[in-house]
Amino acid sequence: MHLLSQAFKHRQAWRLVAAMLYVASANAAPYELRVYSDDIPNVGESELEAIVSMAQPKLSADGPQGRVTQLLVEYGYGLGNGWAIGLELPMSHVDGGRNQLNGLKVEVQYVAEHVARQGLYWGVRGDIGYASSPYEQQGGNSLDINPIMGYRWPSWHLVVNPSVEIPLSGPNKQTQFQPSAKLARQINSTTQFGLEYFSGWGALSAIRPLRERDETLYLVWDQKLASSRWNLGVGKPLHPSGGSVDTWVIKVGVNLDLN
Repeated sequence: MHLLSQAFKHRQAWRLVAAMLYVASANAAPYELRVYSDDIPNVGESELEAIVSMAQPKLSADGPQGRVTQLLVEYGYGLGNGWAIGLELPMSHVDGGRNQLNGLKVEVQYVAEHVARQGLYWGVRGDIGYASSPYEQQGGNSLDINPIMGYRWPSWHLVVNPSVEIPLSGPNKQTQFQPSAKLARQINSTTQFGLEYFSGWGALSAIRPLRERDETLYLVWDQKLASSRWNLGVGKPLHPSGGSVDTWVIKVGVNLDLN
């Protein structure tokens, strides 16, 4: 009954998410388009997050032949003392094709105790499970490790994730380096604007030259409401004639507090 009441409480937000999915299905980027920070559920609290990304891939012989939509749905629960656990479910749709379930992962995140609104903080997030992508011929099991290094000034927030993906099965046997970062300026207590960076630098043992990397820079807007948080971003691939796999990307995320 508690979950039903919470779902009813957030029905307007879910209607908007459903509308985004409907528009997206007529239309990517990696499904996990978020930079990890110290934002985790408090002890005993839970949250539900949905991230939708829509992208136009570059024309290629082995890539998607239509616009790509990817959706990540994640449930998170706070254990306290800086720990949180969760489940994530990625899905995708390629224009002219069918909807596809792309895997299931379990995750854990830790953030060390720190002053909440200023100074340095650190943590790490890891997930393990199976995932595939419209950009790949075959998926596989992997272990993802996402270090979290952040710093807050009175009006600015910088966080960096020098992430790695360690394949456990599938055709790719090399550990991949996938750094991401975010720099945001707080406008008021509920609104901030900034930049987000997502990338794939290739195998950790053989980093690609700059032009051959898949790098995208996003202009983002974050908005906090009473019981939800929104993230909207427009992405510009940095190497459209090189390593970038898309020509444009749009993403929308919503995080709902279930308490």
